[in-house]
Amino acid sequence: MRARWTLALCLAAMIAGPPADANRLTFEVWPDASPDHAVFCTFALSDGWISLVQVTGAGMPGPEPMRWRASRAEVDALSDSLQAFVGGALGSVDPYLSRPPPAPFLTVTWMTRLDDRLKTGLYIQPGLALPDPLSRTLASLGLARPCGFSATAGE
Repeated sequence: MRARWTLALCLAAMIAGPPADANRLTFEVWPDASPDHAVFCTFALSDGWISLVQVTGAGMPGPEPMRWRASRAEVDALSDSLQAFVGGALGSVDPYLSRPPPAPFLTVTWMTRLDDRLKTGLYIQPGLALPDPLSRTLASLGLARPCGFSATAGE
């Protein structure tokens, strides 16, 4: 079931969001084992604009993503997070062989263009405490927690 909603969010973000050359982070936050409490959100940066598509539980994303002109701090923070993935400071796992840990956990699917090639990866971690690059990115976007939710919020 989790894979179905992740796929639905990714497809919605690809359809509603900017073109595939965007720098993109998709957070999947599971504060507990209930699919109703899971939160999925995609931040995409393209041509100076940030788009956000968010889904809670088994819901569908809104008809229009939120979009705003990116500030220099937001661009820098998103770039730092993507650089942490590309450079190996935050390790990616094989999406076909990896299994998520028991809740609470979060995953981050990332995508960027590097040397005219699309680079992607999957980051999985137990718990919801984010490493510094991801934490700074969310803080620059005005969110203190992944997608605005915490393990105890269940919102």
